[in-house]
Amino acid sequence: MKKENITVGYLSSKNPKDRRSWSGTHYRMLCALEKEFDNIEIIAPLRLHFSLSFFLKLKNFGNKILYKKKYNKAHCKLRSKYYANIISKRIKGKNIDVLFAPVGCVEIAYLETDIPICYLSDTTFNQIKGYYGSFSGISQKSIEEANLIEQRSIDNSHVQVFSSDWAANYAKEYYKAKKPIVIKFGANIDAPPPKQDIVKDYNGNINILFLGVDWERKGGDIVLDTIKKLEKKHHNFHLTVCGCTPPEKHPKMTVIPFLNKNKKEDRTVFNQLLSESHILFVPTRADCTPIVFCEANAYGMPVITTDTGGVTSVIEQGVNGYALPKDAEAEEYAEKISYLLNNVETLKKLSISSRNQFEKELNWDIWGSKMKKLFENFVLDSQHLKNKKKESYA
Repeated sequence: MKKENITVGYLSSKNPKDRRSWSGTHYRMLCALEKEFDNIEIIAPLRLHFSLSFFLKLKNFGNKILYKKKYNKAHCKLRSKYYANIISKRIKGKNIDVLFAPVGCVEIAYLETDIPICYLSDTTFNQIKGYYGSFSGISQKSIEEANLIEQRSIDNSHVQVFSSDWAANYAKEYYKAKKPIVIKFGANIDAPPPKQDIVKDYNGNINILFLGVDWERKGGDIVLDTIKKLEKKHHNFHLTVCGCTPPEKHPKMTVIPFLNKNKKEDRTVFNQLLSESHILFVPTRADCTPIVFCEANAYGMPVITTDTGGVTSVIEQGVNGYALPKDAEAEEYAEKISYLLNNVETLKKLSISSRNQFEKELNWDIWGSKMKKLFENFVLDSQHLKNKKKESYA
């Protein structure tokens, strides 16, 4: 595969070589881009000076005391302007053709450069505000500041890439984004098993897997209620919970509280879980783009989840899983899973189509090839505009 001579600047406050950054998504994006481009300049990580970090913590503390609200120190003008100053120095004199800023609204909002910027995200601030619990209880002034940063980042970027229609449509409607493009994310795994090696045993227990760090947000309580209902139906199944500790125990449930993907042995356990499980069950209450659904599909595992946020840009009904309505209760999830347990042939077909969906669009190679075409096009457009400016001064 021929690589391009375009030099891409990978811009982030986080370290893209750390598999834990953004749940490994930075690392996978960097690897995908390195397959497509010979020249990647990493402009990361970015560190705040101690004094500024202390001041922002103090400001947050003051907001809580005075207004009983949080100050969103992650999305504020002081941080954004500080980053812009550091980035300007780092890119000075470097022959970078395009700056790629994944979840980088704070990094690019106040950045002044002639280099075209590609801003990528799975959501925007005003969309996530109140949707995730961690983005609730923010003071009005801080909300206005964060929205200003989001608006400036969209206005300052030449193209905006989102991982779902949900995010792209909101950016277009609320922030008037002119060029929102949807390119789906991939699975954060080292190497998916060959398609022919995905052989699941459907004769014994059907293994149901719950993956998530946030028990409440990922719908853990619904999962517990659902397995209790499935038990009453006398199905042969076992649930494995990975990533958190449920508030109660159950005889048909195994718990793996934590896996560190930076450790080879933990990645092996994780891959084995995906390989041996038949259904991923995550009735999430709020999600932008759940990467773990892509990972499940890579191992031929369909997903039972919820129609919320950007979920249905990953899960297509009856193709690689099912997304039930947001108000669906445990009984409805139990009925859907019970149907699959009673119709193993349907579950087998769903396994095959889930893997096909992964190969078709839910992998980082596809993402990388689409980003390559995107960069080629708008770098050419940028060069064309520069040439026109030169001609006008001639």
